[in-house]
Amino acid sequence: MTNVGKNSLLQFASVADFCAALLFAYYSPQLTNLLAPLMGWRVQEPINILMMSPFLSGMALTFVPVVLYVVGFYHRGNVQRVSTALRQLLLFATYYLCAIAFYQTLRVHDAYVSHILLVNMVGIPVVVFIRFLLVRMWKLRIRNNPADLRQVILAGASEEKINDAWNKLPEYWRRGMHVVGHSIAGVTEPVEVQRMIAANAVSHLIVLGGISAYHDNEPTIHLCELQGIDIYICRNEHRSIELKTDVSEVEGTYMLILTSTPPYTWERLAKAVFDRAMALLMLIGSSPLWLITAVCIKISDPKGPVFYRQMRSGLYGKPFGMWKFRSMYTDAESRLAEIKRQMGNEMDGPLFKLHNDPRVFPFGHFIRKMSIDELPQVINVLLGDMSIVGPRPLAVYETEEMPDLAHRRRMSVKPGLTCYWQIEDRSDAENSYQKMIEKDLKYIDHWSFWLDIVLFLRTIPAVLFGKGAV
Repeated sequence: MTNVGKNSLLQFASVADFCAALLFAYYSPQLTNLLAPLMGWRVQEPINILMMSPFLSGMALTFVPVVLYVVGFYHRGNVQRVSTALRQLLLFATYYLCAIAFYQTLRVHDAYVSHILLVNMVGIPVVVFIRFLLVRMWKLRIRNNPADLRQVILAGASEEKINDAWNKLPEYWRRGMHVVGHSIAGVTEPVEVQRMIAANAVSHLIVLGGISAYHDNEPTIHLCELQGIDIYICRNEHRSIELKTDVSEVEGTYMLILTSTPPYTWERLAKAVFDRAMALLMLIGSSPLWLITAVCIKISDPKGPVFYRQMRSGLYGKPFGMWKFRSMYTDAESRLAEIKRQMGNEMDGPLFKLHNDPRVFPFGHFIRKMSIDELPQVINVLLGDMSIVGPRPLAVYETEEMPDLAHRRRMSVKPGLTCYWQIEDRSDAENSYQKMIEKDLKYIDHWSFWLDIVLFLRTIPAVLFGKGAV
């Protein structure tokens, strides 16, 4: 399904589910009275449940499609298996139960209102499920009739490569299309392609073989462009990077943009605002801790400074000075080679990590374990060198020693105070450089502002329970 198709489906399904929830909530008092004899409840004069608290009820109904999206209900074209849909709706109902329980703590309700809320908690998932079944049956009926499917032509280098690439595409996506013929680069004449288009009312051309196939199949592509036929260019299946595409116009020249980084949308703007606001709050809220830490560092090692500034690799590898509370003796840098030779390295790759590093003074072990030594990096966030959430910045010399050029992709976003690896693996005895890279690329490929919020919230218990750097 295309992005346009996905967006249209999402809009239709979310609006339909919102309307269904709204109608059900409006008539839920009457339904509660109908169920009252069966449930042993007292029948009362119906009330307007939506007017009891317009703001809260409006928020609750608005979040119905949002929560359904979060639990994956709109994925796979909303034609997933019935068992999968039921599981997703059960999860939705659980969240809805928690929301209703929280709502009831805000104000005291009589038994009748509580019964209405209970009916809504059960009934809204039911009406959404009925909507799902109706749409699913309609879509499956269309898919059983080739004439109702999208009529497509597949283009590529050869019959074998076309079939191989086509069969590797998800089956649920292919089921919505009917292949009327193939266009082989350098073999199939444009006249023959035009016959297929005219005879079958073709609406889509799917070019298989990556960006390079665009040039090889240019005559066929140009023919489809002239007639307003949608053109899909499938990337080579062996590429693992999750590229995103966009089109930009510069003075009449159109540019196809391929990027593996998060697109600049309202979410990127929200992330920038969140970074600065949260860094400022952290700076103000932790200011007493800064004073205590500074005094303790001076007591532990009076000869050295309170802060330590190291050159790290920032966005796209641009060096910047990252601030930390000093946790090591002043001769730590000069002793690094000696420590590596004598005690080895608990990390593979270019990173160095040692749990009982003798260069760390006693109080330094504590502030490392509780991640207090990282607090000064909120200054780097305020300066724009770092984000709250993002891959941890590596020392410049560690970046230069990366064994694989593809690992530099972790620097295609701003480095951060915390990310997957810091929450899940940094105190794991079996952690590894490769695992860190995989976690960081996972973050880049699946980034959203919501993911930043989730990772930030997950960081709090990780720090409080001492799952920090040591």
